[in-house]
Formats: sequence, structure tokens, C-alpha cells
Amino acid sequence: MWDDVVVGKKRKIFEIRRGRPRPPRRRRTPEAARQELLDAAEQVFGEFNPDQVGLVDIAREAGVSHALITHYFGTYAGLVEATLERRIRRLREQILTKLREAGALSRPSDLIGLLFRALEDPVHVRLVKWMLASDRPSAANAFALQDQGLQHVAFTVANAIDPDADRRTIEKIELALLTAVAAAYGYAITKYALAGSIGRGMSPQLDIDVQQTLAGMLRAYLRAELGPVIPAA
Repeated sequence: MWDDVVVGKKRKIFEIRRGRPRPPRRRRTPEAARQELLDAAEQVFGEFNPDQVGLVDIAREAGVSHALITHYFGTYAGLVEATLERRIRRLREQILTKLREAGALSRPSDLIGLLFRALEDPVHVRLVKWMLASDRPSAANAFALQDQGLQHVAFTVANAIDPDADRRTIEKIELALLTAVAAAYGYAITKYALAGSIGRGMSPQLDIDVQQTLAGMLRAYLRAELGPVIPAA
């Protein structure tokens, strides 16, 4: 009930914002216009779950007609998916940049930390929950197959270990990364229930403990499978 009250108050504020005159239209390149629409979507999703707003709300935030959104994204669902896709690509680039640092493989906690910080962002979590709860798993699967973000990260890790790494090594790294990401997402989405299942309340310290445990498990698995090529802590 309290959540409904909060959403109602936020909705009233949002309606006031919607009633303001639109800013004058500006000439944009197609890519700039697309990015501005995604920026507006992130701004709105910072306050509301995707199922609490729609195309008109995003269009008002961006100062455009909702027809322009459908031109670039097809549907509202397409816009939500594109917003999440952009965030996932940014996260992947951050991880790849971190991997290029000297000694990065000996500090898996740094890489896990990047993932957990992204999942602390309520916008990211809302979009992931929406994707999982929607009837569009095929869209999420299609994006994953097209982008293959974890595979890019696995190749980078394998190349850092051995520029001539064989397919078996790459597959072991892919499996380790897949497991770590699945654990991180599962924890982010259900952390309160999981904490309660061990008789604990949520706290920043528990987040840290889970991150460190997952990083240690990731390092231990890779060292067991690939040997001492994985630097010790």
C-alpha cells in the first residue's frame, strides 16, 4: 500500500512536468536523436518502473512526439529493451577496460565490483526485472546471441593468459563468467529474500561479503581448471 502512495505522489509530480511546454525542436543527427531518446527513457525509469509509464511519458521527457520514438524503436517494449542494451554494452566496455590494466586477472574482485555496482543502480535492476517478467524472452535471447558480450570478455581474459589459448580454455572462462554473472544478477534481484533465508538483514557489509566470496570462488575455479596461469591473490 505504501508503495502505491509513493508511486501516486511521484506520478502527480510527473504529470506536472508533462504539462510544461515542450522545448523548441532542434536539428539532430539520427544517432544523436536516438541517444537523446534513450537518455530521456533512463531519466523516467529512474523514477518509475517501465510498466508504470509509456511512450507518451518518454516523449514528453525528451520533448518530442511519441511517433518519433516508434520511428526509432518500433514499440515501447523496443525502447525499454534498447535502454537496457545500452547499459549492458557500457558495462561490458568498463569490464574490458579494467581487464587491460596490469594485474587485473589477480584482482577478480575488481571485475565483480563493477558488475555489482551496475546492479546497485535501480534503473538497471528495474529494466532487468521488466525484461524477465515480460513475455519477450525471445527478444532478450536475440540480443544476447547478437551481442555475445560475455564471449568478448572471455576472449580478452584468455588472450591475457595466453595469446594462443585453445577453445577448451576459452570455454572454461566463458562458463566461469556466465556463472558469476548469473549469481550477481540473482543476488541483486532477490537479495532481501536471500538475506532473510540465512537469518540476516540487508546491509552494505553483506553486499561486500557476497562480492568477495563470489570473486574468490571465481579465482579458485579458474585456477583449478586452468592451473597457475591465473595469478594468485
